[in-house]
Amino acid sequence: MGYKLTITLPSGESPIVEYGRHFNVWGEILHYDKLPEDAVLTVKLMNSSGIEVRHVSQNKKNNKNVYLDHPDLTSYKEEIDPGKKQLLEFGFPELMVKDIEHPEESLRDATIKAFYSDEFYKAVITTASGKDYGMVWDDGLGLLDENGNPYKVLPCGDYTVKVELRNFDGELLAEASKSIVIARRKTQTIVRFNPIEHRNNMKLWCKDLGFEIIDDTFPGYLEPYTGKWFYHMGLLPMYRACDIALYEETDIHMFVYLVDPTSTSYETELAYLQSQGVVSNPQRFRAYHYDIGEAVLKREDKEIEKGQILEFSEGEYLYIYRVDVVSDGAEENKFDLSGCNVKEYQTNLEKIEIDAGSKIAVSGVCRPWQMDPKDFELRKDNIYNIKNEVQKLHYEIRDAETGDVLKKETRKLMMERIDGESIGKSVFEFYNIFEIEKEWVGKTIEIKVIACDNSGEKEGAEGILFVKII
Repeated sequence: MGYKLTITLPSGESPIVEYGRHFNVWGEILHYDKLPEDAVLTVKLMNSSGIEVRHVSQNKKNNKNVYLDHPDLTSYKEEIDPGKKQLLEFGFPELMVKDIEHPEESLRDATIKAFYSDEFYKAVITTASGKDYGMVWDDGLGLLDENGNPYKVLPCGDYTVKVELRNFDGELLAEASKSIVIARRKTQTIVRFNPIEHRNNMKLWCKDLGFEIIDDTFPGYLEPYTGKWFYHMGLLPMYRACDIALYEETDIHMFVYLVDPTSTSYETELAYLQSQGVVSNPQRFRAYHYDIGEAVLKREDKEIEKGQILEFSEGEYLYIYRVDVVSDGAEENKFDLSGCNVKEYQTNLEKIEIDAGSKIAVSGVCRPWQMDPKDFELRKDNIYNIKNEVQKLHYEIRDAETGDVLKKETRKLMMERIDGESIGKSVFEFYNIFEIEKEWVGKTIEIKVIACDNSGEKEGAEGILFVKII
């Protein structure tokens, strides 16, 4: 036979699809004969009784009837993809319509959300028509069946995905199938995956502890099809509505590292947990960090020390990573992963010795703490307005022997990491630079730091360092 189909998404031999979210069915089209322009691609979802519960089809190769002017679509700037021509070639079936002149008439038809080219196909399987029908949130489209009727959420259970390719006369050219399970997972992580050393650590950490990392692209999310990632793209309200299903009832393990203020991790996932009061529940929310702040500490790009993963202990909301002796090129709340601005890393906090007249950076992390759920308001785009967060750090430097206050300052968090270029800022981390005065020579100083939100200092969000000035 001259045709063959594969199923690459959902990935794995018998993958789990989380209850309450849509999912993509993607795959390859392998062929020796020419693929007809009017071949019919159909994707079906069958329940354990063999009954069809969802179907999607496309009868035109490289169909360009994509509603590119949808107000919720975030894509590349015009100069990168003029006219979104590359997007049309890449395929984004979420916005497929029957008539591009009247897109609204068929935009909500779930049964046409499919695309195929000579080499691949993509389709979206809808779980439900929105919050009223079983999703956690509305997805911005509210997809319906071909008769305009809403879908109720797909229940947990065993299913089979079937993909068929036929010619216009109905002759079967190729088919493929895969068993999947719709279920709730027991655990879920909130993890960032940059830079590469940290990404590698996170994959091993999650695997060793049995946590779930899901690499499959969710409906609504548009991969960086030109090869360059600048920001999240796609129908992001839909993507977030799918993503949040992972956090509805699972136990959460959050690795607090590079949690950017504009990331899904912060303004959607963690904010949702805050709004539900989950962050205060030790049975459902646990947080982790590096002991030295990084997967690897480098100086002049040479590895100095590897980080170990620690869990925040009960009642602990602030952890000091280390004290860096830095050059004049070091900037407040900016850390270059190459170590180019670091003269010396001091990670043994039990014995810190600093030369008088030096410049140091105090680096650390705060564990997220439960705030008033009413301070987290969900917007239509499925991002939260966050009215309270970890705001400031109160520093007090004293002479450890006399108790005299040498310096009081208020600093901010939001450490930015540089890896050739900026790879993001971190809401919960800090890199605060101080001058060690020459007249402090011979003293042991106590550096105390307390983190605050809008309500003031947080109990347990405190760290103390004793530094010998030589």
